[in-house]
Parts: sequence; C-alpha cells; structure tokens
Amino acid sequence: MPFARHPLKPVMDELPSDDSLTEERGWIDMDVKWLITNETVGSTKTVVGRTVFPPGAMHDLHRHPNAEEWEYVLKGTGVKHVGQDAIEVKAGEIVFVPADEYHALENPSATETLVTIWGYCGAGSLEDAGYFTPADDGIADSVADRGA
Repeated sequence: MPFARHPLKPVMDELPSDDSLTEERGWIDMDVKWLITNETVGSTKTVVGRTVFPPGAMHDLHRHPNAEEWEYVLKGTGVKHVGQDAIEVKAGEIVFVPADEYHALENPSATETLVTIWGYCGAGSLEDAGYFTPADDGIADSVADRGA
C-alpha cells in the first residue's frame, strides 16, 4: 500500500532550488532546498535544508543571531568554519554552530561533490534566524581572507 501525500511531509524532488541566494551574500555555486520551514510545513522553531556543493562551492562566513545551526554531511568532505576554527567534516559527521557565531562551509575538492543536510533550531525561516555577513557588520572577512 503506497503512503499518501501529507502536508507535513515535504518531498525534496518536488521542492524548487532557491535561486534567490546570491554570491554577493555568500552563497557561492550552491544548490539549496528548504525542506522544513514556516512556508513549507508551518514550523516556527525548526528549519531543515539540503545543500549540494559542487567542487569549489562554498557558503561564506555569516551568522544567525536568533538560531543555533547544525550541519550533517551526507556525501563528500568539506571544511566547516566555526568562529576561528576550521573543522574537516566528512560523510557521517555533524557539526554544531552556536547562535550568533560566524560560520561557513566550503568544498575544497576539485572533483568531489559535497552534500549536506542542515538545520536551524529556534527559528522557522532564514528571516527569523537572521542572516548577517561580516560586511553587514562592517568587517572585511571571508574564508578566502583567512587563508583557508
């Protein structure tokens, strides 16, 4: 017996990739899908997304003042920057980011794709979580500036 569709069960293949995310705001060559948000399922304190990082792609430094974040690697290897730390992550590993801490994720591979599932706790959308880059805070900082 096939399971019926349900409004609390988003289907990833039917959700669009977010084409509003720009390189100027730190979203560099990423394919992002918002799975659980206030828009998709009515959540108020949870966001879950999936991101595909082709070789060389990255989500540059940013912070969320109103939400904690976690990122779980499904495929590939990446470098998760949290504060001043650069943490290598690979398939099967998860990293936690405290609220309001600058963080980033990059795929340094020239050949391998990085795929992650990630989420915010404490907010139901990116807008609720808040999204600030170092430039928003008057700081000239990026992963490239740190020599990563």
